[in-house]
Order: sequence, then structure tokens, then C-alpha cells
Amino acid sequence: MSETMNIDDFIVLGNAAPDEMKDFRTTVCYAGFSEKHGMIRLYPVPPTVKMGRWFRVEVPVERNPQDVREESWKIRGSRDEWSQLHKKIKVREQLKREQQIALLRRLEKQYGVDCIQDLNDQRLSLGFIKPKTVEPYYAKRENQDASKQTTLFGGEPFWTIRNYGYQPRLKYTCQACKLVQGYHDQQILEWGVYEWMRNNPDKLDDVWKNLPFGDPEYETSSLLVGNQARYLNSFLVISIFRFKKTPEQARLFD
Repeated sequence: MSETMNIDDFIVLGNAAPDEMKDFRTTVCYAGFSEKHGMIRLYPVPPTVKMGRWFRVEVPVERNPQDVREESWKIRGSRDEWSQLHKKIKVREQLKREQQIALLRRLEKQYGVDCIQDLNDQRLSLGFIKPKTVEPYYAKRENQDASKQTTLFGGEPFWTIRNYGYQPRLKYTCQACKLVQGYHDQQILEWGVYEWMRNNPDKLDDVWKNLPFGDPEYETSSLLVGNQARYLNSFLVISIFRFKKTPEQARLFD
């Protein structure tokens, strides 16, 4: 029997853009934190389960026998009750801004590393990075599925990650990079970035204004990164955190 438990304090930190599984189910990957259980990955999750960032939710989970990563769980009954999983999520609250910042600072200390290689060395599949320099850009997607578009319940259209002609990416340097080339080049999975691309196809570069790296009005952005089940040494950017400075902080930094 697989390991099961009930997480009553799962705080959502990010979710990836929808993708399609081998059995043709459309799924989303969520990453978050639990005071009782540490960093948590929920996969697979149907896109009809809408849990916003900084929501604290209760969710019944079980181990996925096909995923060896310690942080990985799936919603209990995901195979047989796929269309009903949204009913199993109970939203308790949404963290306020000061709570969000306090939690992020704590997680950056607890799960933050100076280089992705540190996550590999510690056998961690989720962690935080504060990049030293950042260069966002788009790469042409070679395997674009331009003909496929799915529909959510209620008729709301959305695309999977494979429907986009471009792949948003970050090329960045770590505080103390251990790689020979001295930088990382990773795909961005944050769903909000893809939604901007879908809704603003003629203003793709404007998405970087919403991710204000180096903007003096914002605190230094940090990245939540995670690896892939089939490629444990390959990491992707799940979430990009940014907070606008309060007037008091701006004066202090100035």
C-alpha cells in the first residue's frame, strides 16, 4: 500500500503551465511548503484545481510510485477520481503580504543555495536561488503543437506548454556558481508568464517588465527551481518572486 497522509497546511508557492501526460491527460505541477512536511511537489493535478500562489490549503495526498523524489506527492485518488479532484481541495486562507515576505525570507535561508549544483549534491529536487545577474530571453520551440488547443470546464480556453511557439528562458549567474561555464540557462515554467504570452502575442517582451530584475523599486527577485523526474540533474524555474518596496524600504535603500 502506498504512503498516504493529509496535508492541512500546504502553502502554494507556484504552479507550472499545463502540459500533456502520456495518457493524454492535461496536468499542472504545483510546488509549495508545509510547516509539518517541508517542501512539497503535487503532480499530476488537473488544471481545474485552481490554487493561487500564497493560498494555504488542505489536501489528501499519496506517494507516486513512479517518482523517486522525496518532495513529490500526488492528490489521493488522482488516477480513478481525476475529474473530481478539485472537490478534495479545501482553501483555508490566503497569506497577507507581510506573511508572504516573512515566509519567503525564511525559505530562502532554509532551502536557498548558492548554486544549482548544491541541490544536486544534497539530493534536493526543490530549492531557492537568488541570481547575481539575469538575462531573460525567448527560444524558438522546435516541437510546437500549433493545432492543439484544449478547453476547461465552462468553455474557458487555454493552451498546454507545447502550444506556444516560444519558450521563455532565464540565463543567470549564481552567487557562487560551480559550473564550468559559470552560468545557468533554464526554462521558465511559471504559468503566469505563459498566460501573458497567450493574451499578448504582439507584446511578448513586455512580460519581462512584470519580472522586474534589477528594478530599484523592487526587492531582489528570487527563483524557486525544481528538477525533472526523468532528468534529476536538469532544473527549471517554477516561480519568480518579486515584491515592490514600501516607501520606507525605498528610502532606506536609497
